[in-house]
Amino acid sequence: MKKMVSLLSLSFLLGLAACSTVDEDTNENTDTSGDDAEAADSAWEEIQETGTLVVGTSGTYAPVTYHEDNELTGFDVELVREIADRLGVEAEFTTMDFDGIQPALRNGQIHLAANDFAITEDREEAFELTDPYKFSYGSVIVRAEDADRFETARDLEGVPVALGSLTSNYAQFAENIGADGSAYDGGTEAILRDVINGNRDAYLNDVLVLQRTVEEFGDDRLVVADQVKYHATESVMMMRKGNTDLKEAIDEAIAELHEDGTIAALSEEFLGADVSEPADTDEIVGLDGE
Repeated sequence: MKKMVSLLSLSFLLGLAACSTVDEDTNENTDTSGDDAEAADSAWEEIQETGTLVVGTSGTYAPVTYHEDNELTGFDVELVREIADRLGVEAEFTTMDFDGIQPALRNGQIHLAANDFAITEDREEAFELTDPYKFSYGSVIVRAEDADRFETARDLEGVPVALGSLTSNYAQFAENIGADGSAYDGGTEAILRDVINGNRDAYLNDVLVLQRTVEEFGDDRLVVADQVKYHATESVMMMRKGNTDLKEAIDEAIAELHEDGTIAALSEEFLGADVSEPADTDEIVGLDGE
């Protein structure tokens, strides 16, 4: 049964990204030589011995990771539980501020980071990344009267736009395309109100998150301009650099979950679409604005 996200959860959608944040400090404390490398290499063995996979997530990014009736759930959360089941261990979730997930991973406080992380060059250098399990792209929420104003993502040049974070890939795209980006820390509802009132002309985020946001906000003055497509993303989970045994085990579980349709079913349940296969990138503007 498809889970519904409360309006309250909308205020947390800013934890985005993900969704897809660009790391400003991923080059810090990433040396896994010596004792650190040994600790990373032994992680999978330790997980098997304890029977517990410790996972860091925000719990504030619906429908990916959020609380419903005081229980942690969401697409990434339930996928991790399926992975843990395949591995014969229990998933133990630790919720924290989004910006604290990667430091916690580097410091060995958690084994796995799961929060709709998109692949970036910085992350590939700093961490071990799983094989992709979710494929999507960015879009915008705009006023209904402006639905036809933006024919492509390139039309965002010079436009005042709202962002969930100045360190996200969406913020990087806004900068690359020449949009006037402004980050909000007061919740998604504040963003949507500013778009309605004309203070911002668009809100940038993952297209699936935006569709759910509009649906739950329930104001027909706002729509997703789904012809605006940019930054095709491949979402992964992350482990400490050198944690290759754990990566191999998780990748095998992800492959099984792709093959048996579990990932497709979970994405339909939480995201309203099958995102288990790569998106057609022909009409998607790149992160660099090209």
